[in-house]
Amino acid sequence: MNLIFKPNLALALANTAQAAILSIAIVFSAATVAGEGHDHGDAPPAAAGTASPRVTSHSDLFELVGVVEAGEMKIFLDRYATNEPITDAKIEVEAGTIKGMATPAADGSYSFKSDLFGKPGTVPVSFTVIAGKDSDLLAGDLVMTDSQAGHSHEPAKRPWLRWTAYGAGAFIVLAIAAALVRARKRRGSYTVATLFIAALAIFTGATASFDAKAGEGHDHGDAAPAASGNAPKRQADGSVFLPKTSQRQLAVRTMVVEEKSLPKIVELTGRVVADVNASGKVQPTQAGRVEAGPRGLPSLGQTVRKGEVLAVVRTSVGAIEKANQQAQSAELRANLDLARKKVARLEQLEGTVPAKEIEEAKSEVASLQQRAAVVGGSVSTSEALTAPVSGVITAANVVAGQVVDAREVLFEIVDTSRLGVEASAFDASLLANIASASASAGPGSNAPLQLTGSGRALREGAIPLLFRTVGKDALALANRELPLAVGQPVKVIVQTKEHVKGFAVPTAAVVKNPSNQDMVWVHTGAEQFVPRTVRAIALDGATVSVIDGLKAGDRVVTQGAPLVNQVR
Repeated sequence: MNLIFKPNLALALANTAQAAILSIAIVFSAATVAGEGHDHGDAPPAAAGTASPRVTSHSDLFELVGVVEAGEMKIFLDRYATNEPITDAKIEVEAGTIKGMATPAADGSYSFKSDLFGKPGTVPVSFTVIAGKDSDLLAGDLVMTDSQAGHSHEPAKRPWLRWTAYGAGAFIVLAIAAALVRARKRRGSYTVATLFIAALAIFTGATASFDAKAGEGHDHGDAAPAASGNAPKRQADGSVFLPKTSQRQLAVRTMVVEEKSLPKIVELTGRVVADVNASGKVQPTQAGRVEAGPRGLPSLGQTVRKGEVLAVVRTSVGAIEKANQQAQSAELRANLDLARKKVARLEQLEGTVPAKEIEEAKSEVASLQQRAAVVGGSVSTSEALTAPVSGVITAANVVAGQVVDAREVLFEIVDTSRLGVEASAFDASLLANIASASASAGPGSNAPLQLTGSGRALREGAIPLLFRTVGKDALALANRELPLAVGQPVKVIVQTKEHVKGFAVPTAAVVKNPSNQDMVWVHTGAEQFVPRTVRAIALDGATVSVIDGLKAGDRVVTQGAPLVNQVR
């Protein structure tokens, strides 16, 4: 029976055969690449490296971390409450049946070597610590894992399988190539391309399959090393793993918080003012030209004493006024000469003239002498400008040779040990509820204040309050240990007589989370830090009261919190 195919039907059958061959090739290639027991579907990415085996232990006094690398344990010993490193302790280590003393290292740690640290398994380790007058016994289990398990890197034991696969693949390619030559004349270039792709897929799949099954100990080549698990990193739950080496580099310090009864706080806006009894201004009473004093003209920041001559103002007058003064002086001198001659004549006639006339003539001479001296001195007089109080020059508005007017402010002097702070209170009841107060010019700065008075008239809707610095902090201001200056805005923190439960921590312990909320870092483990969102209010310039988010016994990071917050 003869079958006659139409051209369209023949082309459809050819395309169907090509699709079948291509599908078989793809399936075969995928199956051979996966190989027996090798599922490469939705596999999770490789881990970024695991941390070295370590043992941790702590007591009320000490916190210890032992990290094993290359058969050697590196021991870090810190104070449990403050996280301060202890570098001068004696540590006796007992690991299984091995016992010995740890050796201090230059970086403040201790080292201990043992053959047990190179073998997989669990090793009980105990540490006897003696640091000054304190001693304690710490213990823990060290789990050593076989990091090479399941990763043999020996060369393939059956290389003949590889070459067999290559030969079979080459034979298949040659056989299909022969078919390609015949098929090209009948089915066109589309069929040729399809068969060639199928042959290439089959050859690739076969060789990959034999490579995967070449034998035990498959070769991974020069694989990139895994990232170190001992580096600081942010965990998925938001906590931070910070190894002891990094804690010491960042100088991380902690404190154990306790709940206490703390005063309620009211924050006021204020500015630094000078004490009216310890400040002054230097002004001339007449116009003139400035000349330097005995020590020269004072400069900014120079300390001066009360009564010290700061500058001299030489009086300067106009030409007409000066001519009038000179004419008046000449007239007085002429009158003085006549008066003296008159006295001389009367003295010659003494006894014939009354004594009263002689006395009047002498009195007139004395008066003319004084008037001549005053007028003559007014032509070129000078004024010495002295310091009204002892203190520091805070303003100097003059140079030598400058012509100044009367009542012009040339110098300002302030005694920095007696500064004051003026604040505004919008609640009148606060005046009777103030227990103490302090001024803060920035984070960590604090100056105790004492209320000296308050205004009884509203100023811009608020009651003005006046405070002054007291005690040793006033001397610190004088030595410029606190950055306060007259006119500087400051925050006045008033502690009221009412109290509330809270935890007092340094201001530096509070940082911001990505949501711009206040938070602190709590040291929950030897190398583990957990963020806690808190609600805090200021106690003074250097301390805040955490009224929500902490519990008694938490170890809060007080130094280095911003650096821990930056770990990613």
